[in-house]
Amino acid sequence: MSQRILICCGAGGVGKTTTSAALALQLALDGYKVGVITIDPARRLADALGLQDLTNAPQTVSLAQIDADCTGRLDAMMLDMKATFDSIISRHAPDAEVEEKLLHSRYYRFVSEKLAGSHEYMAMERLYQLHTDSDYDIIVVDTPPAQNAMDFLRAPQRLASVMSEAVVKWMSLPKDRVGFRILERGSHTVMAVLKKLAGQETVTEIAEFFSLISELAEGFRERSLEMMELLKSDTANFVLIGSASPASRAESIRFLAMLKDHELPYGGAIVNRVHAYPQHANALDDSAFPDRPAEVDQSTWKDLCSGVAKLPPLQQRLADGDAQYCQAIASDAPTWTVPRLSIDIHDLHSLAQVSNHLQAAAQDLASPNLSSAAD
Repeated sequence: MSQRILICCGAGGVGKTTTSAALALQLALDGYKVGVITIDPARRLADALGLQDLTNAPQTVSLAQIDADCTGRLDAMMLDMKATFDSIISRHAPDAEVEEKLLHSRYYRFVSEKLAGSHEYMAMERLYQLHTDSDYDIIVVDTPPAQNAMDFLRAPQRLASVMSEAVVKWMSLPKDRVGFRILERGSHTVMAVLKKLAGQETVTEIAEFFSLISELAEGFRERSLEMMELLKSDTANFVLIGSASPASRAESIRFLAMLKDHELPYGGAIVNRVHAYPQHANALDDSAFPDRPAEVDQSTWKDLCSGVAKLPPLQQRLADGDAQYCQAIASDAPTWTVPRLSIDIHDLHSLAQVSNHLQAAAQDLASPNLSSAAD
């Protein structure tokens, strides 16, 4: 099959990382070679998969404990921004001398570890590496919360502009050149970097760094264009992950509108923690309750029974609200649901209880005929 990239997006606190892991697990159990990567530095993906730790390098998850006959493969990774940046320098530096100078430059260390936007850009670089160099059938990407997702999506274009030919040329000018003095006074991008540097660093050293990085600038720009094309191609699909809570609903709808505005391919939505319909929608009558225990006073027992009696209608209203929300976001692409589960996701077996509810989603998202509804 041709490779597919599933970019899981959504608000924070909706179970996005767990759902991304469960989706990846189900795809692997279905026989696909799957790589799942999180760009969140927290340990949630490792915890969900029952792993001690995750790094930039793929770590194979043992699926035999779930299905001894499984023919698929599941590799898990967590973005290491510095390691990814180092690999780009090593791969694309024109010669060993430039590579050595860059990797040992304190300004390179700053850019590769602390520069705003670098984390998101390196996430895209790592995704691009996996896309071009790996044998995965499907790559599942766990992105930052929705409020930071546009930083992730815009990262290639933004860092490409920082590395643009004009900036590199200006930064490489001698201090007695007019262009350098203009830059020193007016470049917002460079001055923002300078403000974050320790006092002993000098502008001359920064210019030297940019002079070295200019050797790689064209490669940054070219890959940025290729990354942006990849995000909008038939290979990629954005999967919206949310919950049925009112706050999550509003943010999910805003994020869906953002995907449409940027003409990004929308593959569907997974809605977590959906309320089930009660067996009966009417309030319970007195015959449903046992006799009052002797140790409970009459007033307390009455209040308790009254509250419990109202639960079925409340459950019905909550389930109706969830169903209406799912219907509202299902107009452009499929919507799949995961019910509210009272389990703690801490290993592969508990994660499999979630993945069982994602069989239809995995089947649809793996299909090359999935509608890419960005319009």
